[in-house]
Amino acid sequence: LASKYVKTLEHKNKELEQFSYITSHDLQEPLRTITSSSEYIYEEYYDKLDENAKQIFDFIKNATGRMSDLIKNLLDYSRIGYKEELKEVDCNQTLQNITDDLRILISQSNAHIEINKLPTIHSFTIVLRLLFQNLITNAIKFSKKGVNPIVQVDCIKKRNAYEFSIKDNGIGIKKEYQTKIFEIFQQLHLKGKYEGTGIGLAHCQKIVNLHGGEIW
Repeated sequence: LASKYVKTLEHKNKELEQFSYITSHDLQEPLRTITSSSEYIYEEYYDKLDENAKQIFDFIKNATGRMSDLIKNLLDYSRIGYKEELKEVDCNQTLQNITDDLRILISQSNAHIEINKLPTIHSFTIVLRLLFQNLITNAIKFSKKGVNPIVQVDCIKKRNAYEFSIKDNGIGIKKEYQTKIFEIFQQLHLKGKYEGTGIGLAHCQKIVNLHGGEIW
């Protein structure tokens, strides 16, 4: 058992090193380009922008700022691996931050997000946020044609755990695929019909497992 545990840790450390590289290079550089380009346009054409345009640039600035912080936190998280301490996380505030970041997607899709009272839990802060963001984004993306997405986030207290649920009025997942869909790079639809790489739910499962939970 000890040997198996050591091999598992070595594998996880290798994954974290790769993730650290991707985060610091492949994500930071394009974000810097977006940030610097938007700041240049804002300053150069400030006098020609109406209030609506200025507000849009404020959204961009706030979103890229949050993204920059998120990348830094993810990079820090990848370096320390599973040694990050569990913290008290207010899920209500986490969901509020997510819906703020998804403001444009929600508006463009005419989605309605219903968030019931959620608990404060011991969690790994950054990855918990990614978990909810992935699930809400999926719920909006896989909506029925001509039907405005409705996403409901809820939680009930079990004897020794919390059971979160994210319900939507989308296309759903057939019963025979409800296990397979959590495997990495698994997609149930033809490429081009829906955007994505098929890794989102695999990430979700990994995050939930990290917290000692289950997802279905």
